[in-house]
Amino acid sequence: MFAGFIKFALTAGVVLAMPSLVQSDPMPGDAELVELFRSHRDAFERLAVMGMEDAATVSHVSVEALKEESLSDGLQTLSAARRSEYVRLLSRIRTNLSMGSDGYGVCFSYWSGGTGLSVGRSWEKGIAYLPHGYKRVATQVTSLEKVPTEDGMYVVPIEPKWYIFYSQLD
Repeated sequence: MFAGFIKFALTAGVVLAMPSLVQSDPMPGDAELVELFRSHRDAFERLAVMGMEDAATVSHVSVEALKEESLSDGLQTLSAARRSEYVRLLSRIRTNLSMGSDGYGVCFSYWSGGTGLSVGRSWEKGIAYLPHGYKRVATQVTSLEKVPTEDGMYVVPIEPKWYIFYSQLD
């Protein structure tokens, strides 16, 4: 449920952050993420459709994971053409963009860090596609310029079904 969605969203970010474990870049502002979405809207929309279609077998997709010699976590079930399409679209937006999906939606992790799900606080900020709305998985706020103090997933609407999101888990 809610906790599962937060864990899926954070898993994408933590996997992406594993090499450094702590993100050194400053957290992106809300306006930066809205501009990213608007400037790459077609790619985000196509990736959201693909992520929802593949959610039953694949929960995390990144260019890095798709380029590994030994594919795992369901990525091996995707056709070569499908994997190439993911790489092409993700790279068009940002080569280190990571996405996670499940039945609730798709999260595109733009900024993430922390010490891991089982050892301490983990966080990420990005863009979420939530086709059934946010109420089951997140709390709507007016801004994510400052980090929320409570664990959970928080969203700011961009437009129907699309949100800036921030999630953290201790």
